[in-house]
Amino acid sequence: MSIDHKTDRRQRGATLSLLALVALLVTSCGGGSSSGTAPAATKETGLAASRPGELLAYVKSLLLARDAQRQASPGASLDGPPVPGTSLALSPAGTAVSYSNTTVQETDVDEEDLLKTDGRSVYALDTASLTLGGRMQQQLRVYRRDANGGIDPAQVLPLPVDATGYPQPRGLLLAATAQRAVALSQSFLPIADPLPCALEVPCPSAGALIYPIFALQSNVQLQFLDLDATGNARLGKHVVIDGQLVASRLIGNVMYLVTTYSPRLPYEMLAAGATAQQKSTVLDQMTPADFLPTWTADTSLAEALVADTDCYVHPTNGSLALQVTTITAIDLGSPTLARASRCFVGGTEAIYMAPTNLYLATTRFPFTILSTGLLQYAPQFATDIHKFSVAGMTINYHASGEVPGNLGWDEQRKPYRMGEYNGDLRVLSFTGQTGWVLSEDATSTSAPPPSPATLTVLRESASGASLDTIATLPNSKHPEPLGKVGEQIHAVRFTGARGYLVTFRAVDPLYVLDLTDPSDPHVAGSLQVTGFSDYLFPLTDALLFGVGRDVDATNHLGGVKLGLFDVSDPTQPKALDTLTLGASGSQSALDASSHGINWLQVGKVARIGLPMLLTAAPFDPTPQHGLQRIEVDTLAQTLVLRAVLPAPSDPTIYPSLWGDRSLQIGSKVVYLTEGQVVVADW
Repeated sequence: MSIDHKTDRRQRGATLSLLALVALLVTSCGGGSSSGTAPAATKETGLAASRPGELLAYVKSLLLARDAQRQASPGASLDGPPVPGTSLALSPAGTAVSYSNTTVQETDVDEEDLLKTDGRSVYALDTASLTLGGRMQQQLRVYRRDANGGIDPAQVLPLPVDATGYPQPRGLLLAATAQRAVALSQSFLPIADPLPCALEVPCPSAGALIYPIFALQSNVQLQFLDLDATGNARLGKHVVIDGQLVASRLIGNVMYLVTTYSPRLPYEMLAAGATAQQKSTVLDQMTPADFLPTWTADTSLAEALVADTDCYVHPTNGSLALQVTTITAIDLGSPTLARASRCFVGGTEAIYMAPTNLYLATTRFPFTILSTGLLQYAPQFATDIHKFSVAGMTINYHASGEVPGNLGWDEQRKPYRMGEYNGDLRVLSFTGQTGWVLSEDATSTSAPPPSPATLTVLRESASGASLDTIATLPNSKHPEPLGKVGEQIHAVRFTGARGYLVTFRAVDPLYVLDLTDPSDPHVAGSLQVTGFSDYLFPLTDALLFGVGRDVDATNHLGGVKLGLFDVSDPTQPKALDTLTLGASGSQSALDASSHGINWLQVGKVARIGLPMLLTAAPFDPTPQHGLQRIEVDTLAQTLVLRAVLPAPSDPTIYPSLWGDRSLQIGSKVVYLTEGQVVVADW
């Protein structure tokens, strides 16, 4: 593929600067009280309820170990290689009409996004409009379906401004039957001088970072919105939680929030020459309130998000990193927003949620930032997977397991590396120390070698103590690598008893995995296709829709490529139709978010909305910006383009797809772009 390698290095440096910045976040500490009921002790899982003082003793021992390591090896990473063994020890009204929201990974498990509908009202999070004298302020735009099927403006509600930090909007969750929604964001605030390096990550090589790394205070902000009988919104409770937002999910009226918190502890802020007595005094004064995150509602005093007796520790984890991951269930149907939380000492980089189980993928950060800006993982790196069952407000820890390697270098795709079926978890991980980050890496002379991939099938043991590996792929029976030599897996999608994989190269295979027998996963069939798919969407059991990039005969990256595949026979997948839109440099909203697409099945036709920037030639300064409407006849198995719905243009600004979303209600399509809402007939 032909690329500008200077641009490639700049983009990679900026991307990895951000990754390193986020990895080095440290947050303010807070106090609080108990929340929820302590999990019961069970002999089957080997867990015991954390008695008062046990978690505090564990954290103190961790601090002492960190200090000893610091003295022995100044500047060294405090995250050692993984240690085998990963179990945790407990320390409206209206006419019914078909509609679609943006796509989610699992049916009935909603995810936060910028655009939501219940089929009657539409809620759009405007993060682009400038208000308050040119200052940025989020607004909630509400639209409503009328008696004739039209969708009309109903309300604009300004949301409170975060005047203390740098806000980052994450999206909305809508619980229509509870008449409540919530806008999620997180805020970062520099609180110290630039850091030369940090405890959790080795110092980056010279030139790897474009901007200096600062210590940051971070918090998660929840603006609850109360909805009236017509669907209009008013500001409800505003909550601030210490830490960073990993992700949120909604099942019914219960929101599940996963956050991580890296406390700034007085012990670790002592001067380098502090005496043993000074250290001991500070350590003796420490309480759980110093390292557990808080929940602050409106102007009330901060209270504990979770109690120490609702937390788990990870006794076999050899890492010295100090992070607290919290799972919080919030009942949006409760007038008081009833909540319950569980936590464990350790970080979380991605979550996957099925209707009854939540999986947290936890790595221990043993990586180095190279001079190129790339991440290099340590040899024998592994990822822990922790399984929690969820049922309403009840959160129970079940078991933990381990997979080799990591979940890749793309935050958007990490959840898609996991999928549950019949109680078994399938995980696709990358086992190389480095790997490809960008699609251009496939032919870049500065890119590292591609990373091999491994499929692992995990099953909860009969005792409930662990997630045991029951199969891997490749294996002795099926030794062929996943992807040809010199290729790396790019798109992954698990659905039912199948998995779909696509590598990225000029000519790439689509692999169909047969996972019917979890003890014998194998490649059922493959198909050679030009270009590659970034995302895969099963429209039916027999049809697979893909969105990616075209690659021409001279190995140059082309426009956005749409593909329709017949997978009715997994041993012989077939390409039914392909369409390429735009030239090199074209983009789709899926490049910015996994929620960048929506589709609605209407009779035999799947109507797909996909915002795009389409160039007429490479480096086109005026690309076509709009919502591309696509139709797939699932019976005739054909792919047809409909007219593009243009985005409102501003010639002074190069368009962005970051906030572009779409949904459908009946015969109407709703398009959110640059903070504006466009409504049209399909």
